[in-house]
Amino acid sequence: EKVRPFYSENNGRPSDPIQLFKMMFIGYFYGIRSERQLEREIQTNVAYRWFLGLKLNDPVPHHSTISWNRRTRFKDTNIFQEIFDEIVFKAINHKMVGGRVLFSDSTHLKANANKHKFSRVEVEVETREYVVDLNKAIEEDRRDHGKKPLKEKEEVTEKKEIRLSTTDPECGFMSRENKQEMFCYLDHRTTDMKFNIITDAYVTPGNVHDSVPYLSRLDRQVERFGFKVEAVALDSGYLTNPICKGLNDRNIFGVIAHRRYQSTKGLFPKWKFTYDKERDLYVCPNGQELQYRTTTREGYREYKSDP
Repeated sequence: EKVRPFYSENNGRPSDPIQLFKMMFIGYFYGIRSERQLEREIQTNVAYRWFLGLKLNDPVPHHSTISWNRRTRFKDTNIFQEIFDEIVFKAINHKMVGGRVLFSDSTHLKANANKHKFSRVEVEVETREYVVDLNKAIEEDRRDHGKKPLKEKEEVTEKKEIRLSTTDPECGFMSRENKQEMFCYLDHRTTDMKFNIITDAYVTPGNVHDSVPYLSRLDRQVERFGFKVEAVALDSGYLTNPICKGLNDRNIFGVIAHRRYQSTKGLFPKWKFTYDKERDLYVCPNGQELQYRTTTREGYREYKSDP
């Protein structure tokens, strides 16, 4: 029923989209990335034939049928997301998904693109969604502390130069310390704690930071599946101010790995300072009090001791 609008019912040969999607499932479950290889495997594997409803002497659908449907017929539709969601709903109905605790991470998938074949292009840096909320919170914090509003900042369009693959323009170039430089995609996955069922899968170019789509994908799962998320577990790549605030605003407990920063020699590390919430000040290990001074445009409160 979901793919009925994409096929003609009175023209061409009869189609079997269920069989088509089942073939893609086999490829996913058994790590068969080549559609040509998938066709050959199904020809000789009786279990695959049984799953697809094919008899021993029935012809196997040609590999080009899979690729043509995936690249052409279904390209500008959300049919894959709809079928994915339907599977999650089935898991929920069978009490295999709880929706209370979610784990998220991302992994890089190498694109089929030569890293030496690219052009350099200049693109505008997108304004992050949280910037408006951040500016509002900064002004409120300054007002609560009796500070004047910050002067309106003149908007300057920030630009950066990126490498655009001439083979696959949709992928992104990854260049990170201790990582292989390559054109790739970033596969974002969320799994439910109960039985490790995947509840969300989302792909971005490889030069998009792990944390950028996280909150929007979390909200989508809550709205789509009615999850009542109590806690999430994330690695250190997600330890950003917007995510910490976003989880706090949603009343979700976040378990996020952190990187241990090395403090400057001769200075106290931040964790040794004690915050006095009632008086809104910090006390250093030597007992010196640091009073509030201002809230910066970046959203940081500055505390200093009296001379």
